[in-house]
Amino acid sequence: MPMTIEELAENLIKITARLPENQADQVRQFISCSRTKTLGLVAQAANNNNEAQSSNKEGVIGGQPLLPSYFKWPEDRYGQSMLFLAQFDLAQLPSVREDAPKSGLLTLFRSAAATSLNSKDRKGFHIHLVPESDRKNLAPTEQPEGLELPAFSFKSGLTYTVACDLEGLKKIVDIPFDMQADIEKWISSFNSLSKCQSQMFGTNISGFNQLQETCAFAFNGISYNSARAADSHYSHLVKDAADWLLLARINERELFGENHPVQETVVLIRQEDLQDGHFDRAWMVVRPKL
Repeated sequence: MPMTIEELAENLIKITARLPENQADQVRQFISCSRTKTLGLVAQAANNNNEAQSSNKEGVIGGQPLLPSYFKWPEDRYGQSMLFLAQFDLAQLPSVREDAPKSGLLTLFRSAAATSLNSKDRKGFHIHLVPESDRKNLAPTEQPEGLELPAFSFKSGLTYTVACDLEGLKKIVDIPFDMQADIEKWISSFNSLSKCQSQMFGTNISGFNQLQETCAFAFNGISYNSARAADSHYSHLVKDAADWLLLARINERELFGENHPVQETVVLIRQEDLQDGHFDRAWMVVRPKL
């Protein structure tokens, strides 16, 4: 049975008690400061798109997006209509970041063949913010060729997640190897309290640092791999990776079934682009089924 937040707090004190008191305090302070406000999204299957749209004003996953009549449905690298993945009503969702826009409908599309496309391929996805000025002219829009994903409404809730940044922590405190494993397990337990099928913001994603680097490279038209990340010629891109924030994560396989070819889709955005509302400059990474 998962520990409560109070039990986790006591457990962290026990784990760090093996260190001198001042170092134990540094570890606990580092973890506390690494907490990130996260918007968890708990999805509920809808019988149809109308039910999904009417049951929740915060947005939908799958089904049909609300779009103006002038909107041209995006096509992928192969000229095929993209899949509508999710839409978030920024005016209705709880505020997570003060620097994030609070109006418009953030709408995500991806190619049905996204897992076969290079991560740097902009034609594998489309991210669009429907402006607030169009709200009165929106209508549910059918997916071309009838390829709609199952429709879900969702309920959101503010919570916190912790980044598993042991390398950063070890720069401050010399942590014994066995304690590193205990701290990793503790962080995983803490994040599991707020783990949802989908989310906006946060840092509690496996391989998050690599996702940041992938986006930093792809944004500059360069395919990512570990060898390039270690190459000094690309050190400026590795440095830029820290500016990329998680914008959204959709756990597709959990929502759409075990046979669904995609594990999860994540969207990252640079902090400056988030502040300026340039969602078209965000980047999407589609992770295939494991």
